Amino acid sequence: MDPLVFHCSNEAETEAAGRVIAESLPADCVVHLVGDLGAGKTFLVRAIATALGAAREEVSSPTFALVHEYPLPGAPAIIHIDGYRMSENPREWMEIGIPELLGAPGIKFIEWPKEGFAKFAGEAITIHIRVNDDQSREIELTGART
Repeated sequence: MDPLVFHCSNEAETEAAGRVIAESLPADCVVHLVGDLGAGKTFLVRAIATALGAAREEVSSPTFALVHEYPLPGAPAIIHIDGYRMSENPREWMEIGIPELLGAPGIKFIEWPKEGFAKFAGEAITIHIRVNDDQSREIELTGART
């Protein structure tokens, strides 16, 4: 499947891209978010989650909590994981409950995914966010989608 690519010059365009991405995600999927610090990974998750029915004010960076859950009406909660502060040690992942979270129904977003997560979740959709010199964003979604 060809990648979906969005060129976003401002927050409104990024939110619009998030709405389109939300419509393309399967009901049970894992989404890896890849991009530099400050690229807008959490902003994009907020746009997607809001389009899916999560409360906008609930969606925030899971950097310090490591995992956030966002309830959805009539659907499994969205899981939002930040692997940035996690080690590469699978024992830590087990203690946090990563295998159960990734195996649960619903959409799971992982910022800074660890390679080893794949054994718990299988194939993932990947969203790369690149910041251009003019501070616009290029958002590229690859992987199986609806």
